[in-house]
Amino acid sequence: MQKLVIIIGVLITLASCSGKPDMENIILYADREAPLGWIHLTIYKDSTFEYQSRGIGTSKIWKGKAQIKKDSIQFEYQDSIPIVGERAYFTDKYIDYLDVDGNGKIEIKFSKLKTE
Repeated sequence: MQKLVIIIGVLITLASCSGKPDMENIILYADREAPLGWIHLTIYKDSTFEYQSRGIGTSKIWKGKAQIKKDSIQFEYQDSIPIVGERAYFTDKYIDYLDVDGNGKIEIKFSKLKTE
């Protein structure tokens, strides 16, 4: 029941952000509340990703390609690099960015990735 509630929450969040979500093409969705906003990460089947920082009156989206190996992700951004950096580890519950001091964790809400 709890998983169903989480999936419904993810669907509602994605629908409010970008129209109708195509869950078949998403392999990972994670987010967390940030000071005065939200952080969202979506990785798609074709290895593209979107990292979004939304706040009061502001929104910034970084896009690129993600290379996933075992329990790590290397992000290759198209343009600038956000403060979280280019490297992260993941578990069943969290993405943990390595290049940021402090809270670099975001909670995984939906994932088709397998951890070893």
